[in-house]
Amino acid sequence: MAFTKQQKTTITVAVVCVAVVAAMMFLRPSGNTAAVEAADAEATVYSVRSVLAEKDTLISYIQSSGDVEATSSIEVYPDMGGKLVRMHVNLGSQVKKGQVIAEVDPSTPGVPYEISPVLAPLSGAITSQPLQPGTTVATSTAVAVIGSIDDLQITVHIPERHASLLHTGMKADVTVEAYPGVNFPATVVRISPVVDSVSRTKELQLTFDTKDDRVNAGMFAKVRLYTTQKDDVIVVPETAIMTALGKQYVFVMNSEGNKAVQRNITTGMSVDGLVEVVSGINEGDRIIIEGMHLLYDGSSVRDISSVSKTVESGSSEMAEASGENIGGDAV
Repeated sequence: MAFTKQQKTTITVAVVCVAVVAAMMFLRPSGNTAAVEAADAEATVYSVRSVLAEKDTLISYIQSSGDVEATSSIEVYPDMGGKLVRMHVNLGSQVKKGQVIAEVDPSTPGVPYEISPVLAPLSGAITSQPLQPGTTVATSTAVAVIGSIDDLQITVHIPERHASLLHTGMKADVTVEAYPGVNFPATVVRISPVVDSVSRTKELQLTFDTKDDRVNAGMFAKVRLYTTQKDDVIVVPETAIMTALGKQYVFVMNSEGNKAVQRNITTGMSVDGLVEVVSGINEGDRIIIEGMHLLYDGSSVRDISSVSKTVESGSSEMAEASGENIGGDAV
């Protein structure tokens, strides 16, 4: 019986398909595939890094900024308008109450007047001297500002969402650009009773706990205002905490150090990458902080934290032996 060309092609394709199926059946491993996959998963050992869960003190804070100002300052105005003919003081000069700090000539063409002195209304230092001799002034023109530079303050504005945390007596650390890394302790002494309707902030005034000549009026200050402190709480790195289905958990090394155990946790305050753990783990538990994203409860693990430290220690010892400087600037 003769076959047409189309029939021959169909038969050829059918034979090839049978051959492929037979080959797949022949090469298929015997036994339960699911069991094999489970065994492979059981044999997988994940490299991880861990740290001990320890108790620490967490202090939350609010970051703000403001200008250093004299606690008491006042603008000085002349009694008569005219031409400012002389300034008896300079910026920073110490003056006493009643001292003449400037002179104004109120004369007009054809009508001479006596020179009118400008007197200091209080003792202090000249913190601002905006005008130069020869300037025409009015009785509403300030010729100087006098302030007490021995008593300085900082005014900051705190968002209203933090209003419930604010109270007088709160402690703060102040830093200025002139002395980076140096903290100047300060205390909140006044809090505005109202919230500014435009900026939605509360105004706070702080004074320095101790006088320090390094801090001057007019400096820009960064303020770290401490709000809540919790002592002896268990903390873990924020990066170690996983979330699934609305629940938070961490992986803890078992006592043998070869298995990962999943622990659901309840967290509290968080500050600068550290999180308070209220329940779920104990002090001294070894928390997995790297390599945990592929883990499941009961995963086989190998902690390489100690290996890394050994390598780093060995590198340092070799560097010392060879006279190299590792991780620092040469002196």
